[in-house]
Amino acid sequence: MMLAGADVHGIILAGGQSRRMGTDKALLPVGEKVLLRIIADGMRLAGIGGTIIVAAGDGEREETYQQALIGVRGPIEFVRDTYVDSGPLAGLHASLSEIPGQAYAFVMACDMPVLSESLLGRMLASASFSDDCPDVIRTTLNQPFHALYHTGVVNRLQQLLEQRDLRVMSFLNGLSARSLSPTPEEASAFINLNTPELYAQYIAQHRL
Repeated sequence: MMLAGADVHGIILAGGQSRRMGTDKALLPVGEKVLLRIIADGMRLAGIGGTIIVAAGDGEREETYQQALIGVRGPIEFVRDTYVDSGPLAGLHASLSEIPGQAYAFVMACDMPVLSESLLGRMLASASFSDDCPDVIRTTLNQPFHALYHTGVVNRLQQLLEQRDLRVMSFLNGLSARSLSPTPEEASAFINLNTPELYAQYIAQHRL
């Protein structure tokens, strides 16, 4: 299987309640942009040519997200959770369900300000030159996002959601996987800005 940019989609999980942050993480300003826009632009710059799908939870913030993404190149879609109040697995399920056929999607959470183009490139190369199609291509850091997921995992997601088994790592560890070791520079892609303290620290460190 040879992957071209147009064959790979992007998913941004933005349907959470942001309880620890106290405000919508997707709309946190970092420099002149909000996180949601930074991630979407980063996906395009990194060569994601397919649809960028924003998992918007119950859809209450969809219009705000649409405004934030005006001007992003390529197709963008917004999806709402079929399984409400079910966390990130519900957003992943809703997003992957929108992608036709057998394909890969690069998944990031909306509080991840760094996209590693080199790591994504290695993940895409790993998918392109494999004889099989692993469910997920991730890193040895065992992180669920900044990873490539195959659409074939949708049935497993639906099963877990119907059982109300919402544990992300349990889902991840049950998939067939290919794992890559990130370089120290690539490991910065796993920074999460999910508390006010982490957000303030990131802003201060980058003098934004």
